[in-house]
Amino acid sequence: MDVRVADIFALAAPAYLARHAAPRVVVDACRAIRECRTSALGGHAKTCSNDHVVKVWYNGCRNRSCPRCACGRVRRWLERQVQSLLGCAHHHIIFTIPHELNVLWLRNYAVMAEVLFATAREALFELSADPRYLGARPGAILALHTWGQQLVLHPHVHCLVTAGGVDADGQWVASRRVSMLPAEPLKRLFRGKFLYAVRGLARRGRLLLPDGWGCGEVYQLCETAEHKRWNVHVCERYPNPVGVLNYLGRYLNGGPISERRLLSLEADAVSFEYKDYRDADGRGQPKVKVLRLSTSEFVARFLRHVSPKSFHLVRGYGLYRSGGTTEELRQRVRAELPISPEQHAQLTSRPAGYHPTETIAEVCPYCGALIQVVHYPRGAPLPKVA
Repeated sequence: MDVRVADIFALAAPAYLARHAAPRVVVDACRAIRECRTSALGGHAKTCSNDHVVKVWYNGCRNRSCPRCACGRVRRWLERQVQSLLGCAHHHIIFTIPHELNVLWLRNYAVMAEVLFATAREALFELSADPRYLGARPGAILALHTWGQQLVLHPHVHCLVTAGGVDADGQWVASRRVSMLPAEPLKRLFRGKFLYAVRGLARRGRLLLPDGWGCGEVYQLCETAEHKRWNVHVCERYPNPVGVLNYLGRYLNGGPISERRLLSLEADAVSFEYKDYRDADGRGQPKVKVLRLSTSEFVARFLRHVSPKSFHLVRGYGLYRSGGTTEELRQRVRAELPISPEQHAQLTSRPAGYHPTETIAEVCPYCGALIQVVHYPRGAPLPKVA
């Protein structure tokens, strides 16, 4: 039998929430995932006028932490992104903060995430403005991830950056470098800006700190973190951004773990697969290993990644910033660099000729009458398929 996150939550989430105070958004996510595709959320049935039932299904919870509701959200997200994407090469750049700062992240998700977004953007655009590298303002889509393969807290931001930008005269300037920006200067700039911002938040009393902590402890933590590894990875350019966008959509809209990785569920333990990027096989690919956790630890790790309500996990900057004076400039550049039909088809994975509003009339396979969709309220049982 397939293992579901909902099954694990049904076993362990009530006890975990009874022992640990959790924000309302976390409690709501737990309930939504447990009730997803059950009678608790109601459902729909395809029936004809002769009462033949062709198909039934329970409603999804649509919570963005739910792995079962990922497919539709990923498709809708990609369709939105493709409306603004420029038809040029892109770079994939990843900014990661050291784990020593997790003690602050756990108590200040939204504040620390805002700092991560802001400092990654500032470092990118400040270095891009340097004539030695680009001398122009690119477009960038930044996406926040907070988990690693083992569900441990691992805050980092993925950046999809155009391999070029618009200069002060409004003219498109293509990047001449294979990696666009040098990793070491970018890392130093990002590290300095991030730690400066964290110290400023502590000084202004904007951080929720562990018991007994004050500004001195935060300053000491920043001093320690400054000498740790700050991983800023600059990938070579991609001719088109299909792969990176699909990757971001899958991980942003599918929760911290795909249910395909879940292997077994026992009374007090769950096992799942993960990729060990520090241990490669003969082909240079990360080895796939199995991790066994107690159900309570699995729930604890999963819930650390539930984002605050209405928090934007994906943001556009520069030529990808929506609205304002940038919109007219972006439309002009997009007319010069349109995305190809092949790229559009790859991003949306739709058949040729598809339109999102298109509807096709269905007929009953038993009698040929037109099919209609009937809604069933919460708690109501669904009819059986004919």
